[in-house]
Amino acid sequence: MDQAPISKRQAVAMLWHQGVLTWKLDKVQMELYESYTNSSSKTIVWSCSRRLGKSYCLSVLAIEMCLKKPNAIVKFIAPTQKHVKSIIRPLLKEIIKDCPKEIRPNFRTNDNIYRFLNGSEIQLAGTDAGHAESLRGGSADLCVIDEAGFCDDLEYIVQSILIPTTTTTRGKIILSSTPPKSTDHQFVDYMEDAEKKGNFVKKTIYDGLGSRITMDMIQEIITELGGDDSSAFRREYLCELIMSEDDAVVPEFTDEMQSKCIKEWSVVPYKDLYVAGDIGFKDLTVFLFGYYDFKNAKLIIEDELIMSGKKMTTSLMAELIREKEKNLWTNPLTKEQQAPYLRVCDNNLIVINDLWQLHKISFQPTQKDDADAALNSLRIMLKDERIIIHPRCTTLINHLKYAKWEKARKKYRRSKDYGHYDAVDALKYMVRCVQYSKNPYPATFGFGSSDNWFYNKALQKSTTPALTVLADLFKPKKSLRN
Repeated sequence: MDQAPISKRQAVAMLWHQGVLTWKLDKVQMELYESYTNSSSKTIVWSCSRRLGKSYCLSVLAIEMCLKKPNAIVKFIAPTQKHVKSIIRPLLKEIIKDCPKEIRPNFRTNDNIYRFLNGSEIQLAGTDAGHAESLRGGSADLCVIDEAGFCDDLEYIVQSILIPTTTTTRGKIILSSTPPKSTDHQFVDYMEDAEKKGNFVKKTIYDGLGSRITMDMIQEIITELGGDDSSAFRREYLCELIMSEDDAVVPEFTDEMQSKCIKEWSVVPYKDLYVAGDIGFKDLTVFLFGYYDFKNAKLIIEDELIMSGKKMTTSLMAELIREKEKNLWTNPLTKEQQAPYLRVCDNNLIVINDLWQLHKISFQPTQKDDADAALNSLRIMLKDERIIIHPRCTTLINHLKYAKWEKARKKYRRSKDYGHYDAVDALKYMVRCVQYSKNPYPATFGFGSSDNWFYNKALQKSTTPALTVLADLFKPKKSLRN
């Protein structure tokens, strides 16, 4: 006998009992949800436009965790207690409106906790006036920080309050926010670190088109904020970090510029190869591998080598440099390896001497005079789209994007990867050492109007009858041509 179809109310009740609430999410929220469920990373960072419902998605994740796992603990943090009361609690209340009574959680006002009948809890707190200290201790299966870019003492909260609670549970931490007003905020460091590790999600207002956002709504926002190039629209809805020229080391490296210069580049037949490094022991050691495309007047950064910590020795350094050069610059047909025209690094003479004496790898110390002029040359080349960076150079890309000056503008601020944005200096050294006027092409090589690089126009008239007969042997048949 066929069973009678269940009603919508019965279906909703069944999903609640199973702890499945994804049906409450729209397309963008579902993508955020999946970035959490599919990630193996401890910390996930969302940089999201306003009006995309990121707080709603966080609330759904928190409730699902509590329904699926008895005695689960979710620590939910917002910038202020007022934010918790006026935004988070109403969202949680709205979500559980159709929750069956037998599993519906109760809110305990005194301790700011939603408690479920299976023993699970959502513990709420703001970061103002030390309220987040109430979440210290115990264990947590999920930690959520909403509008993390506006929370006080973010690093302390993550490192000292939340991470210890997830040690035994292997719980994850989600930091979600629109970009902060100041690039000094610690959320920017978490964005940078997450982007480097591949656990960063960015959603602009345009990602919401077709779900809860229309073009008319976007146009209305643009008009109200003074144009699509206004700082408010770019920060709040395009999720751009707005850095002033006084703060940014490379202000030209905007999102628009990145779309132009971060890409793969076609191999050229003749080129001079360069290696440039910034050596550090406390900080990062960064080597960049590239070449100068003389025909197109562009510096191509093909790859990077990043080292750090006590394990970094000149022996390991030499081994990894050789391996990188072999992989990048060995002809796949002839198996011949082209040697770099020049290797340069900062003036660490002990390392330079060891690399040569012990490993026969030659580096020249770079010039260090007029560092501002060298940095300006880098910035001009980026602005003129004369530097191309392969997408795999993630550290270089992140360092160019996030590098900031200390107040005195004497050195860069420390980055979360324990460097001082060392890849920027490595690129600066390469820009400085390239011999831009040196033509690597043979004298007999002709580009020709067709740009057929493998057809030598200079030898075109030297054909003899014997060569003609030989060439005819390799002509394809007419049938094959077709």
